[in-house]
Amino acid sequence: MANDMSFAQALNEAKGVILQLSNRVKSDAEKIRSQQQTIISQSSTITQQEARLGAQDTQIARHADEIAALQGKVKDADAARGHAEAILNRQGERITSLENANSELEVRIGEQEVTIGKLTEERDSLRASLPSDEDAAALASMAQLLTKAAPAIEKAKRSGSGPQMRLAGIGEGHTIAEAA
Repeated sequence: MANDMSFAQALNEAKGVILQLSNRVKSDAEKIRSQQQTIISQSSTITQQEARLGAQDTQIARHADEIAALQGKVKDADAARGHAEAILNRQGERITSLENANSELEVRIGEQEVTIGKLTEERDSLRASLPSDEDAAALASMAQLLTKAAPAIEKAKRSGSGPQMRLAGIGEGHTIAEAA
């Protein structure tokens, strides 16, 4: 009977199921807490909005009274129209001067764009003259090889007529100094 479990196996499997259910309950409880917090927050917002609506209703009633009072002043507004037309003429002149200033600024912007273009080209040409990653890697490789070869070269210099140094290939185009 391959399907028969021992008591310990059954307990362990039940323990695993209980732990899974416990984790689900904890997760659901956290979701409920989060939803409760959202409800509390939204309730507060709704209360604030209702208070704002009440204030707006009061403002609307006040504005309605003001509109009724303004209807009597419409005739005075017709007289003020002539004065407003004069003001509009002055504002038209100001708009014209602002448009001229805007045109001048657009010219300056164009000049600055040309300058930026030249600076960008200069930056790109300078960047092109910098060593590439391959150059830096080759230089680092050479420095490492020289560091490794330095003790052997120093030893050869001290011994004078001792073994001669020669360059030997070590693969991938790299060489290393070694005693002959």
